[in-house]
Amino acid sequence: MSMTSYESIKSYIELDFEEYIEEAGLNVTQVSAKILEEDWIRVNDSLFTKSLYFVSIAIESLKYNEIADFIYSKLEDYIENTIFEENIDKNDVEQLLLDIQSCKKLIKNKEEYKIVETTYSTKARVDYFLGMRLS
Repeated sequence: MSMTSYESIKSYIELDFEEYIEEAGLNVTQVSAKILEEDWIRVNDSLFTKSLYFVSIAIESLKYNEIADFIYSKLEDYIENTIFEENIDKNDVEQLLLDIQSCKKLIKNKEEYKIVETTYSTKARVDYFLGMRLS
């Protein structure tokens, strides 16, 4: 299975949330930043992977009734995507499009979750990793 496939990334994010929150005691914001930092190479691989990371992190975050502001503020850019690179498996694209629809429904009702404000340094660090390019 490709490390950039829908299933591998989705499973990885779900397991990270479970492990880091329930076992390590991190909060949603810390887990979100940690995932983006640790996986910056995969995140920045393509529009498909970046969209999948943001949508999956948002969905997992909302299970805890909160979302980091640096995810929320960029989410609109990724939930509007419907066309991805041609080399991406069509089944993976279909799964991501279903997740995008689910994410749109979840973020629609703002009374059910809290947007967690983070520090400038956290946002800057996340932006740094999201801006890194592969050589």
